[in-house]
Amino acid sequence: MIDSLNKYDVVVVKFPFASSLKYKARPAVIVSTEYYNKNSRGTYLILAISSQVESRLEIEEEITFWNEAIFKSSIATVERDFIIHRLGSLAEQDIEKLDKFLDDII
Repeated sequence: MIDSLNKYDVVVVKFPFASSLKYKARPAVIVSTEYYNKNSRGTYLILAISSQVESRLEIEEEITFWNEAIFKSSIATVERDFIIHRLGSLAEQDIEKLDKFLDDII
């Protein structure tokens, strides 16, 4: 089990499908704040990441330093146990893109 994660960490998570109870291992970025992460009941807010750049929606943003990927417009709350492992963290330029993207969609 992963002890602690921070905002902007990139993880592999059992991501829930919106229309069913099924899950699929997918990359995601932690978007919940440190305050939330420390005070929640073992949950994180995550944003999906996809390598399907060619099928991105107009509002979805490319990630510059993460292997041809995009920030998807899919946000979920997941339990800590659904996080399989940590891949790394976003670069500063991508953090700025993510923050702007979140301002645009929520």
